[in-house]
Amino acid sequence: MQKIISTERIPIKMWLDEAEEGSMRQAKNLANLPFAFKQVCLMPDTHEGYGMPIGGVLATKGVIVPNAVGIDIG
Repeated sequence: MQKIISTERIPIKMWLDEAEEGSMRQAKNLANLPFAFKQVCLMPDTHEGYGMPIGGVLATKGVIVPNAVGIDIG
């Protein structure tokens, strides 16, 4: 892990030096969701997606977010 951002409700752990602006904005939005659990993680290949960064990991508590799986699967 290269960086931890702790300005949001839960931390964002990054496995890259810098994330592009769009994916960082999305990660911060995710980190402030009431059902986001423990941390949001950004992998080295992260880039902006549709509501959630591609290459991002979101653990949730009590909910399932289908869009977090990816809209290009299947």
